[in-house]
Amino acid sequence: MVGTTVSHYRVTGKLGVGGMGVVYEAVDVHLGRPVALKFLPEELAGDPDAARRLRREAQTIAGLNHPNICTIYEFDEHDGATFIAMERVEGRNLKLHMAQQPLSTSEVVAIAQQVTAALEAAHTAGIVHRDIKPGNIIVGPTSTVKVLDFGLARRFMLPGSGQALIGGSTIPGRPIGTVNYMAPERILQLPLDPRSDLFSLGVVIYEMATGRLPFGGASPSDTVTNILEHEPLPLTRLSPDRPVPLERIVMRLLAKPAEARYQSARELRDALTTLGRAWRVPLLRRWWPPK
Repeated sequence: MVGTTVSHYRVTGKLGVGGMGVVYEAVDVHLGRPVALKFLPEELAGDPDAARRLRREAQTIAGLNHPNICTIYEFDEHDGATFIAMERVEGRNLKLHMAQQPLSTSEVVAIAQQVTAALEAAHTAGIVHRDIKPGNIIVGPTSTVKVLDFGLARRFMLPGSGQALIGGSTIPGRPIGTVNYMAPERILQLPLDPRSDLFSLGVVIYEMATGRLPFGGASPSDTVTNILEHEPLPLTRLSPDRPVPLERIVMRLLAKPAEARYQSARELRDALTTLGRAWRVPLLRRWWPPK
């Protein structure tokens, strides 16, 4: 598609491929701004259910307006292909960012704070992301964070709303997502709960702080067993230079019963804010563009 024009977008390059879509960089020829276009993978291009899921993703994010969440511009169709036009986010995903260099404690906390802010906005709107992982978190030029890819997001019942709960997975018999970052209740396909996103964020923070996954196994089944039955090594045993309060926050996020975790993103935000003050979190280095 590179070099072609889709609707009023000129496609200039390919950004990435995933199980839920193919993303291209493009320019809006009407407004002259850079955008990202997300299409269904080729094998799902003619699947009406997949097209409905893509539309649902666009509708989900369209209701969220937050500086730490990628902005949706429109959902459209061109020559039979449905796509989402969204904000083109500068930076690199957190997986690549972690691989580039070890992260300071202040940067670990700053990234965690911003992802928490995005989750607070989503949860307040009644949305569970369900796929929080480093590949869906972009770290920008001045360490500004954006949460992407709401392709697995679902709505949950807000307290006092009277709405019916929606089940976890759209495919009976197996949960959808990346197993290393799944909360126990996601693996067991229990009803949707925003605290599962907080568990996933706990895995991400642990990985940022130690360079290791807390529940990683030799196979997916081993990982599932570790998540359901085993406790991770204490964070400070792997990274003795990290502060004990950070370890306490992460270990609480990784509690197997949801009731033992922070009960809301706001509660987590308060804990991270207290830790951030002690570590002067706003004083972050600028890494972009790379030297």
